[in-house]
Amino acid sequence: MIPVILEKLAEDADALLANKSGLGAPVPPLLEPFTVTALGNFPYYWQNPSNLKFNHLTYNWISSNLRAGVSPVQLGGSFTNYFIEVLGAISYQLSTADLNALSTARENAVNEQFAMLSAWQAAYGSIPNAAPTQQPIDIIINTIATTWATPPTTWTAMQSATNLNALLNSAPASGQTILPVLRQYLNALGSSVSLQNAVSMNNGFVQQALAALQSPSLANGGISADNNFIYPAFAVLTPLADILSGLNNSANTITLAMTVTANSSNGYTVTLDNNSSINVAASDFFQLFVQNNADFFTSLVETGSAPVQLEMTFPGVVQVNFAPVAYNESTGQNWFWTTPITDAVANGTSDVSGFRFSPDPQIDFSRNGPFGFVNAVAISNYPSVKITAVNPNPQSTAKTFQSQTVLNPTFLGVKLNAGSQTPYSASTQIDNADSTVILTLSPPAASAQSLTSVGWVHGVQTVFPAA
Repeated sequence: MIPVILEKLAEDADALLANKSGLGAPVPPLLEPFTVTALGNFPYYWQNPSNLKFNHLTYNWISSNLRAGVSPVQLGGSFTNYFIEVLGAISYQLSTADLNALSTARENAVNEQFAMLSAWQAAYGSIPNAAPTQQPIDIIINTIATTWATPPTTWTAMQSATNLNALLNSAPASGQTILPVLRQYLNALGSSVSLQNAVSMNNGFVQQALAALQSPSLANGGISADNNFIYPAFAVLTPLADILSGLNNSANTITLAMTVTANSSNGYTVTLDNNSSINVAASDFFQLFVQNNADFFTSLVETGSAPVQLEMTFPGVVQVNFAPVAYNESTGQNWFWTTPITDAVANGTSDVSGFRFSPDPQIDFSRNGPFGFVNAVAISNYPSVKITAVNPNPQSTAKTFQSQTVLNPTFLGVKLNAGSQTPYSASTQIDNADSTVILTLSPPAASAQSLTSVGWVHGVQTVFPAA
């Protein structure tokens, strides 16, 4: 890919979209230039019209992370996989001072804790096994807080409740003998309940968000895709109807004009309409493969008596916005919760109460690292192409061009008929007075929009949520 051209496409899209929105000039966040990788350009038909499910091609695109340390922007693997790795290494921990305070309170409440465990064992036959971060008593209280109350409650709320039976409105009949003992235990802990509450609540939230990532379901906010998989939720914020309307609006058009000459390195010197000039290899720039697999454009550049003018027109520029769906603490649904991550980064190895890494995931969270994603993209229809060449024999050139039944142009390494089985169509115009031939390539009709349709990406907006 050629950064100068990609930057020009992004700048032009910025200026056009800002003008159409009435802003008068681009405002941050500006569009960044984008390099197409294996995922291709943007599959904008994000909702399957037959069943309203999410197009899995679009999901794969918008859920990708960003490749580290590259410019222009490139998509990498799965951002949700990185999020799982990071969130799975986080827990809410108490500082040494707070941990000592909680331990002292528990020692003072040892009799009440014994009574609580005994009551639970009498009611249910056994007590829970200890977990790496929780003792049996903590597991019991968390179970009561999350399953005996609708909506779920907290340690602090149970301690301060004037009517514990009313708060625990979903308590089973088998738990009625436990409630008076629970009250005594919480009261014995005193003010340290707030410390235990913070640990239990925040670690519970982390586990809920992590579950929505690792085992997505409709119950925890997952979205159903048209390949019969359920994925962690992302949302496209631009309605499909608005995207299609924007692509069909020919008034929103970007034209990229370039002057192309052959250079001594067997490549091209390309000058843009903003006077930026670059040297490129033919295969990296524009190629026009014809039926015999020859690059017709190269022959035009090499045999012409003047620079070739290459003009590409991208109609229907529109911006599409999307985002991961934020974790909801009230419902326990969805997954995108950055507070634990930013807090863990800030806390580092300091002896403070809060979210901390254990172990450190060894991920670069800066804008130079992979922990980022795209949340907006400016796209258009694929371009029409106009080639103006001064040629010793324009009639012969036009005849050769028109005789080709298969035309497969590529620009910056991207096939221009991507997403369509229909090749570009062609027309010619000759000006004998100055030996000029004008060749026009037109893309397949936009009316053939489908789930595999893709829009040419002019630029993207990126997010690095922990930077």
